[in-house]
Amino acid sequence: MRYLCAHVKLKCACRLCSSGQSPFPGPAEQARACIYSRQSTALPKNGQVAKLHMTKVAVTGTQYCGKTMFLTSLLWQLEELDETRFHLPDGVAVRGFRPQNVRERDEVFPLNRFRNVLAREYKWPEKTKDTYHARYGFHHSGRWRIRSRHTVEFLDLPGERIADVAMVVHKDYDEWSDHLLDHLSQDTFGREVAAQFRTAAAKPGASARDVVLAYRLALARLILAYKPLVSPSVFFLDRTGDLARDEDETKLAESRRCGLDEEREFAPLPRDVRDANPELADEMQRHYREYRREVVLPLFRHLMSAQSLVVLIDIPSLLMAGDQRFWDERQIVVDLLRAMCSDTNSARILRTLRLKSALKRVSFVASKSDLVLEDDLREGRLLALLRSMNTRAAQQIWPSVEVRWFTCSACVSTRPGSRPNTLIGQTQPGPYTSERYSAEVQVSRLPEEWPQAWKLGDFRYRHFWPRVPENFMIPPRHRNLDDIFKFAVLG
Repeated sequence: MRYLCAHVKLKCACRLCSSGQSPFPGPAEQARACIYSRQSTALPKNGQVAKLHMTKVAVTGTQYCGKTMFLTSLLWQLEELDETRFHLPDGVAVRGFRPQNVRERDEVFPLNRFRNVLAREYKWPEKTKDTYHARYGFHHSGRWRIRSRHTVEFLDLPGERIADVAMVVHKDYDEWSDHLLDHLSQDTFGREVAAQFRTAAAKPGASARDVVLAYRLALARLILAYKPLVSPSVFFLDRTGDLARDEDETKLAESRRCGLDEEREFAPLPRDVRDANPELADEMQRHYREYRREVVLPLFRHLMSAQSLVVLIDIPSLLMAGDQRFWDERQIVVDLLRAMCSDTNSARILRTLRLKSALKRVSFVASKSDLVLEDDLREGRLLALLRSMNTRAAQQIWPSVEVRWFTCSACVSTRPGSRPNTLIGQTQPGPYTSERYSAEVQVSRLPEEWPQAWKLGDFRYRHFWPRVPENFMIPPRHRNLDDIFKFAVLG
């Protein structure tokens, strides 16, 4: 019988160990690990080769774009795999999809808790407040009946933290300050907020405390205007997982911190203020570097070790919120791809320390496709908006990385209404079989292309409650999760 691994004097010759990518520290540990493989993984009798594949998939996007529901539904579909609902190509099979242990210091994705919230409480899962890890093993056979063993690890990162991605690219505080203030001035509301902050920072005799308080007030206004680019992100979601919720900008500014703690807060300074007050600039730079080292880089090391990246974009919410949120989200995605595919020294160091292989695949996904009309999906308007919004972001990606575009709904909770341009969905939480809280709601048709300008209220969409069977054997109805899995994981 032939086996996956052969050993000579405790030297492992398996694919991982021979390439230097083994997770085990020494020859003896490698041998023990591979002996386990030798006992359980014999080649098929017809001589086909058994291969071992390891993939890390990072699911990203700004807050409330549906990352947690996306991963919950995907894992649920795979654990309860029914090929009539989760389609795989002819000749392709996935078997034995089982959870594996993650590292002790990593937070495990709470699939069972989220599944219970959906099926028993009829509510959406709570938003991500920490980096979750979900690790699974499965067997996969392709069109040529070549069997392979896969290990896949999914990462679910808090959407608020993605706003700090510019700190990965801009190691220098001055560069980050110019980048952030320039971006804030791109839309009318942001320009007004940035101008008020610049005025406060440029006042003669302004102390570090005065500048920080003025910047806190600016961040509070951005949050209340539903703008996602709030950096440092601990002002929005602090390190204990507490989310900014107060509806009064003054109270919000007083209760939150824009730094590691009250003694180490910082704010971006305009160039003229930095030149006029170098001591203040030095203090801000020192706190910026500490925050970048302790909060930003550890998080993005996880992200930059991924071979596959899934970027979720909630287009109905962008249309509802007005163009000021659109520009923020577009810039965040551009900065994210620039950081992952950058040739700056900091990016090279991160890849050297963490990556076992380069980024290979990027999936741009228009999430919550069940909130738009069937005609918009059928005629490709949702996909066209996704492409045009993220063309600049896609240009940041290395030519060797494969890019694909998808529309998706992790939990289809609507159906077409009886009247034109309407959808029927649950307006309050309720059982799957209940129609008590169902309502027929008018929604806007998607535009053929992004408008030149639009404001809050120009487009109308409705967020409904989930419709999920109480029987855990039956995952929620989905759109295109199977296609995304085939590309992002199987390649």
